[in-house]
Amino acid sequence: MLGGAPATTVQLPATFFLLLLLITTTNCSNLPSLTVAEFASLQVSPSLVVEKSPGSRPGSPVVCERVEINGLSRLTNLTSFFSSVKLNVLNVNSTGRPPNITVCFHRNASLGVGMCPEDQWEKLTKGSWVKSMSPFDHKLLDIRIVGPSVGTAEVVLNEEFYVYRVIFLVLGVALLTFASSLSNSLIVYYGGAMTLGVMLVVLVILFQGMRILPSGRKSSLALVLYGSIVGVGSFLFSYVPTLLRSLLVEMGIGEDLYSPLAVFLVAFVALTGAWLGFWAVRRLVLTEDGSIDTGVAQFVKWSFRIVASSMILQSSVDPLLAVAALVFGVLIPSAVKGLYSYAHKILFATNKGKHTRSYQRVSSPVEDSYEDKLKTHKLSEANTFYSSFHDTTERRQYSKDEWDEFTKESTKKALESLVCSPDFNRWAVAHADRITLLPKKDAKQRGKSWLPWS
Repeated sequence: MLGGAPATTVQLPATFFLLLLLITTTNCSNLPSLTVAEFASLQVSPSLVVEKSPGSRPGSPVVCERVEINGLSRLTNLTSFFSSVKLNVLNVNSTGRPPNITVCFHRNASLGVGMCPEDQWEKLTKGSWVKSMSPFDHKLLDIRIVGPSVGTAEVVLNEEFYVYRVIFLVLGVALLTFASSLSNSLIVYYGGAMTLGVMLVVLVILFQGMRILPSGRKSSLALVLYGSIVGVGSFLFSYVPTLLRSLLVEMGIGEDLYSPLAVFLVAFVALTGAWLGFWAVRRLVLTEDGSIDTGVAQFVKWSFRIVASSMILQSSVDPLLAVAALVFGVLIPSAVKGLYSYAHKILFATNKGKHTRSYQRVSSPVEDSYEDKLKTHKLSEANTFYSSFHDTTERRQYSKDEWDEFTKESTKKALESLVCSPDFNRWAVAHADRITLLPKKDAKQRGKSWLPWS
C-alpha cells in the first residue's frame, strides 16, 4: 500500500495534463478556418460574448469570433514563392445601420478570443479591410462587433502571383554572381556614367527652360523633381515636346524648323551627356596607367552585392524563403568559380597531354642515360640551350619549375647585358624624362577577402 501511493500521485498530474491538452485541441479544432488557395471565402457571424475586451466601452455588449488562417507547406508548394495572399474582411449587411466591426490580425494563440491589445484593433473602412500575408504563414483573425447591432462578416482569401518578384530574383542572383566581374569592367563604368550624364543634362535643360516660361521657378522645380523621382521616362516623352514648342514660339522660330532643331538638340544632349560621363570616369575611376582604381572597384563591387541582396530579399513576401534564396544566391558564385577552375584544369591538362604526345620521340637507352645526366646540371651553367621542340639528339624535356627558373635567369642576364651596354646608357641619359617607375602590383597588397569568391 505504501509503495503504490507515489505512483497514483504521479499519474494524476499526467492525466490532468493530457485532459487539458485534449480540451485545448478540441477547442482549436472547432474554430472556423480558411486554407490558403487561389480563392477562398467564409462568412462569420460573431456570437461569443466577451467581457472587458480591450478598447471597448464598459458595459457595452461585445461579441467576437476567431478565424484560423492556415498557410501552405513551404517544401511542397514552392510554386507560391513569388505569390502573396490578400486577406479581405467585408461587411455583408445590406440593410439597416452597419455594425461597428473591428478586426485584429495576429499569431498569438495564447490570447483569448477578443482580447487583443487596444492598439491592434483596426476598423473596417467603407465596409472593407485588406491585409497582405505570406501564403505559408499561419495566423489568427479576431472579428469583434461592438454595440447592440448584429452583423455578418465575410473573410476572403485571394492568392496573387507577381511577375516583378521573378525579375527581382533573376536579376539579384545574376548581379550577385557577376558583381566582381562587373566592378572591373570599363564598359559598366562608361555606360553607367554616360547614361547618368545624359539624364543630368536633360534635367538641367528642362529646369533652365521652364524658368523662362510664365509658370515660375517654384512650379518648374517641383515638376523637375517629380520627373526625376517618380517617372523620368513617361514625364520626358509627354512634356518635352510641349516645352520645346513653347520655347521656339517664344524665340519666334517657325514650325518648319521644329524637326531639324529637335534632331540637333537630341544629338547635342546625347553627346554632352556622354562626354560628361566619359570625363567623370577618366577623372574619378581610372588611375594614371589607365586601370580601374582598386578602391573604386571594391566599392562598386560591394554596392552591387548590397543591391542584389536587397532584390533577392524582395522576391518573396515570406522571410524564411527569402533568406534561403539569398543564401542560395551567395553560394552560386562559389559554385560557378569552382566549376570554372575545374574545367580550366581539365582543359589545360588535355592540351598539355596533346602537346607532349605530339613531340614525343622514340629514344634509345643511350640517349635516355644522356638526358638523365643533363638533368643533374643546372640550366644556367652553360650558355648553350638545346631545343625542347625539335627532334634532335640533344633534345630534353623541362619541368615547370626548371623552365621558370631558366626563364628568370635568362631574362636577368639579358637585362644585365642591356644595362651594361654603352648604347643603352646614352639612350637612358637622353630620355631620362620619359622613364617613370610605377608602383609594383602585388597580390599581397590587396585587402584580404572575406569570402572565397570575392
